[in-house]
Parts: sequence; structure tokens; C-alpha cells
Amino acid sequence: MTPCAVTTGFFTLGKCGQMAVAGCPSCGRALCADHVTEGGLCPECAAANGRYGHPAAAAAYRRRAQRYRASQEYEDAGWYNLFDAFDRSAFDPNAGAQQDYLDDGNDALVDS
Repeated sequence: MTPCAVTTGFFTLGKCGQMAVAGCPSCGRALCADHVTEGGLCPECAAANGRYGHPAAAAAYRRRAQRYRASQEYEDAGWYNLFDAFDRSAFDPNAGAQQDYLDDGNDALVDS
């Protein structure tokens, strides 16, 4: 079984994981029945081509637009690439297995 590789979620992004039934003809990403957009594209490729009819494509467009606006505001398209492992550790899905900085019994996220 090949899982669907479409990004889902609102605050925490992850992969869909449902059984794939097709592949995106543009990028080859595995797609489940819920994430096949018009033209058989994945939501990200549909958004890049200006097709926002599918809800997942509209979400992909909004994420894409936010990244673009943020890069313009900071006047650096690569600003987010400057983060090191320490900066990204709060968003690491495997951080639950590691002790965070404060011993408060919550090891899921790094306390700031």
C-alpha cells in the first residue's frame, strides 16, 4: 500500500496517509481519492497552476501565498532556511522522545 503524500493539517502539517489511488502527472506524488484535483493533479501542483476549486488546492495556495508574503516582508526569500537544528527542534515530530529544557512533565515540545 502506497500512502497519500499530500500535506494536510492547519497548525501542525503532516502527510494524509490514506491509501493512494493515483499519482500526480506533474510531480509524481501519490494521491488518495480525496486529494485528486481537477486534471488529476495534486493540490500543490493545482495551486501552482492557478486551479483553486478543490479545498486542498485552496489550502495549498494559501500556504504558498503566506510563504511568499513572509519572504517579501523579511526581504529574504531564504530567511527560513537560516534556521538551525536548535531553531527547528520545537517543530520536530520526534521531539516527544527527547527531554525538553524545563522539567515540567511535558516532553512533547521544547519549552520557550
